Amino acid sequence: MQKNNKKKVGTGSRYGLLMEEGLIGKQELDTLFREAKTEKLNPDRVLLEKYKISKEDLGRSLEAFYQVECVFFDPTVEPPFEVFNKHSLDAGFLKKYSWTPFIWKDPVIVVLIDNPFDLSKVDEIQFILGTGRIEFKVALKQDIEAYVDRFFQELSGGLDLDEFDGGVEDDFQDQKSGEDIETVSEQDSEVVRLVNALLVEAWKKGASDIHIEPNSHSKYCAVRFRVDGTCHEFRKLRFNLSRVIVSRLKIMARLDIAERRLPQDGKIKLRLPGINRTVEFRMATMPTIDGQEDVVLRVLASSKPQPLEELGLADASLQKARNLIFKPYGLVLVVGPTGSGKTTTLHSALHYLNTGDKKIWAAEDPVEITQEGVRQVQINPKIGLTFASALRSFLRSDPDVIMIGEMRDKETAHIGVEASLTGHVVFSTLHTNSAPETVTRLLDMDLDPFNFADSLLFVLAQRLVKTLCPSCKEPYFPKQEEIEELKTEFGAGWQESFPKGFFDSPELYRAKGCRACLGGYKGRTGVHELMVNSPALKKLIKFSKSTEDLRDQAKEDGMLSLKQDGILKVLKGITDIHQVRMVSGGQE
Repeated sequence: MQKNNKKKVGTGSRYGLLMEEGLIGKQELDTLFREAKTEKLNPDRVLLEKYKISKEDLGRSLEAFYQVECVFFDPTVEPPFEVFNKHSLDAGFLKKYSWTPFIWKDPVIVVLIDNPFDLSKVDEIQFILGTGRIEFKVALKQDIEAYVDRFFQELSGGLDLDEFDGGVEDDFQDQKSGEDIETVSEQDSEVVRLVNALLVEAWKKGASDIHIEPNSHSKYCAVRFRVDGTCHEFRKLRFNLSRVIVSRLKIMARLDIAERRLPQDGKIKLRLPGINRTVEFRMATMPTIDGQEDVVLRVLASSKPQPLEELGLADASLQKARNLIFKPYGLVLVVGPTGSGKTTTLHSALHYLNTGDKKIWAAEDPVEITQEGVRQVQINPKIGLTFASALRSFLRSDPDVIMIGEMRDKETAHIGVEASLTGHVVFSTLHTNSAPETVTRLLDMDLDPFNFADSLLFVLAQRLVKTLCPSCKEPYFPKQEEIEELKTEFGAGWQESFPKGFFDSPELYRAKGCRACLGGYKGRTGVHELMVNSPALKKLIKFSKSTEDLRDQAKEDGMLSLKQDGILKVLKGITDIHQVRMVSGGQE
């Protein structure tokens, strides 16, 4: 970035100062405009290349005319990640209209533009970026394009996909699928390398899902990654690449490339270059309008279980859970919506029990986490291998501990309760909103209340909440109204639960945004609601009491709600109250 402090007011033209200083004459300027118009060239580039005007002199002239600073391309400037993460900006769009966000200094966004006097363009930028304060600086068109290329390369983690975005025809020639596991190779065709690059980059960015969305109306194919629970647009590719990308993915997943009218699903295994691991992708296609197909790929990076201590459980809840899972028999349930980390929690608990002296069976759909010592079975309903049938077979296979991926139906729930009463510890999951609701849901499946009350050890409800980026989160002193809101939302017991000394010098943290994160957040942690089956609660279950009665008793027994656990994490600077409200809803 360069700046000239000495400014002179020009004579009503971008190049007025150049004429005043005798660097170019009026006749030469008229000739330049004719040449640029005839040959469809940028006048600035003609001045620099043909008339040998220096970039510094041209910059001074632009500053004098527009009365704003002129900025030249500097490859060391970092992109304003916060602005690009918040607004869906496309590289082609920015280049076409010659502007780009340049610097973000909260609350000001500095924007580079080739013509700050173009009011229609300025109004459009104001509309796109919102009502905040925008400061404009002038830049040459070629420098703006250079910044756009530089910024988007940084935003995509340094992966230059433009090298793949050309030379591919719509008619895709079938590739040999080879082995079950695909390997990235320099000899692969361009479309093969493009698809592999997208899959590898998704894994590098920690994406849980990849969305490929052709749009025949806007004539582009959007590629979006879900990272930490939120979809982010990663790339927009040419529309005519969408069909060959989908065909290539179908070949890798061994699907029918000729069938575009019906949904299909399959799996892809990709051996990543440079590291000793294979990543599995669960693929689903969905026919959309205009004969197109969307593709969603779930990234199943086989991994080791996390230690139970790293899941974000409060100290008291962690101690209770550890003690209870070592009981000789009983039922443990982890509940929450899809994608809330239930399977991760179950495997962490199994890892505690996996000491070599127990036989552990697990039935899952799909198997996402593997650990030695746990005998894992992949459910396959197409051939009759369901959770219920697997559970029956486990009981004939000398188990000590059983994990059932999900209690989807009445039969599985009944067998699970019976197994937990006959000398086995049974782990499973349900899709319920809270721990007390789980009891009501299972009793609605016609479980015997007395058997269920005797078998249940605890129910752990959980959500995943985004954590503040440790590199850029900034401390602030909350206003008294904000503190009162936290106390009100926490409810009774805040006096004992809030950290000692918090009110002496209250300090919270908020998201800022940097190169290492997405909008100020990086990673996720759990917020939990642990309902232990106490004698008082057991009595209520036996008499099929309501969810409200169960919740009241659980709170008396010391249960923290999801929101309460989240607020305690806010006070520790792990997350902020906005994220807690998003995952806990109206729960008290």
